[in-house]
Amino acid sequence: MDMKKEHRAGSNLAETITDLPAIMKGPDNMVEGADEQTANLSPAAFTTYYTWRANGVFRAVRFNNTRVTANSRVLLNISEYSSDAQHRFIGAARMAVYNIAPFNGGFFAWVEISWGSPLNVRFDVFVDP
Repeated sequence: MDMKKEHRAGSNLAETITDLPAIMKGPDNMVEGADEQTANLSPAAFTTYYTWRANGVFRAVRFNNTRVTANSRVLLNISEYSSDAQHRFIGAARMAVYNIAPFNGGFFAWVEISWGSPLNVRFDVFVDP
């Protein structure tokens, strides 16, 4: 199965979709129960951020927060910052958050910071407890 077709800016999305293998087209690709899982945000939803200095792959970085429960929805974003945590930028380092697992009192995240030395990293967090 050849999936090397490039999507170029301004190209027709319908053309791109028709080029996908049959297994990737249509409603057969939907996750079961997706419509039933739609939920509104609770009034207790909040955002916060954490800073860290590191490089490498970390399978279970622990983020403590007493407002997070095992059933919370946690979204996490990673970015590099310069002199202070408000001055974020996209540099040459590749950074990613792969998995997030909430628990009562916080959450764990699998984090990768692909750089040869420690960088200033900011994690922006959105939690719907």
